[in-house]
Amino acid sequence: GLEHRHSSFSCQTCVLFSSPLQPPLDILAASQQQKKTTKNKKQQTKMDRARAMLDALMGPGRDVVEKDEGKTKEKFKDPTVCKPFLVGLCPLGPGMLGGKRGLDLCDKIHSEVMRGQFESHKDKKELEWEYNLECLKTLEYAIRECDSRILKEKARIRDDWGNRRPPLPVHVIDQVSRMKRESSAMFAMAEQLDDDKFKEKEALIVRSGEIMKEAEALEEKETKRAIAAAVTEEVCEVCGTCYQGEAGDAAHKKFKVHGVYSEIRAKFEELHPNKDEWEKKLKEAAGADSKKSRMEEFKKSSRKDSDKDEDRKSRKREESRARSSDKRKKEDRGRDRRRNDSRDRSRSRRKREDRGSDRRRDKSRGRSRRDDSRSRRRR
Repeated sequence: GLEHRHSSFSCQTCVLFSSPLQPPLDILAASQQQKKTTKNKKQQTKMDRARAMLDALMGPGRDVVEKDEGKTKEKFKDPTVCKPFLVGLCPLGPGMLGGKRGLDLCDKIHSEVMRGQFESHKDKKELEWEYNLECLKTLEYAIRECDSRILKEKARIRDDWGNRRPPLPVHVIDQVSRMKRESSAMFAMAEQLDDDKFKEKEALIVRSGEIMKEAEALEEKETKRAIAAAVTEEVCEVCGTCYQGEAGDAAHKKFKVHGVYSEIRAKFEELHPNKDEWEKKLKEAAGADSKKSRMEEFKKSSRKDSDKDEDRKSRKREESRARSSDKRKKEDRGRDRRRNDSRDRSRSRRKREDRGSDRRRDKSRGRSRRDDSRSRRRR
């Protein structure tokens, strides 16, 4: 066999051919992590779908136990519930235009349970105009996008048909081709004639030109006739779908998009006459809300000012109490000092008196002792 010489113990060639090929550990770890991430995303997507389904069936806050039964019947007021769906139509809902033609899907809850709560609520009439106004704005957005699509498709069709030449009938093509070949043959024949046959050559060239002009005129005439007879592409003014001919028009009207846009435009025509009135109500409600908020802010500021006054008064009371207590403490300390001083003076006076009485007593005892000693000596 072949001998391999290596200079060190850890030869890369020996390691390569002696052990099976294995991918690096960091690549394996990254692959495993990517698989886990993909699996988690799939699980999360399934959980989101299940959660959305439960929200649509049971409404928001389905896991929250409400003690007040009135709040349970007003869950349709939650911001996560689609208000246009409650009043009949959400154009961006899952069963409508959501996710189609570049329109985003409405991410709010579309629940029949919430619609039932709204229909049976006592304040339905007061809330309905506001929800209808929100629905009208969504309808305007969907119709505006559709009208923009219609204009773009019309411009495309106009450009396409301006540059497009429809096919001519077979007999017309054969006739034009025959005339052009005849013209070319006459011109070639004229080129082959000698210069001494000038008149014949000129006649052939003139006749070749006339036949070529007749062929071009016939082709242009038949092209215009084909354009006029051709079935052009048209755009539906309701849904913006392009079609050709009556059969295409009848077929596209069976599409779901056409039916959805028909509902949207019908709902828009129903709600649009009340737009000005609803916007006026909304402004009045916004003004009332702002006035109410200003009043609440004024009350809050008044309460804050009164609280500040009370705090100031309480601080003053506490400061006066502190000063009074300091004054009393000073007076008590002065009284105690004077009492202690008088006690000390009286104590020192009693001590002096006691020392004086002791000296006098000692003197009288000394005298009595001297008198006794004298009397004993006399005896």
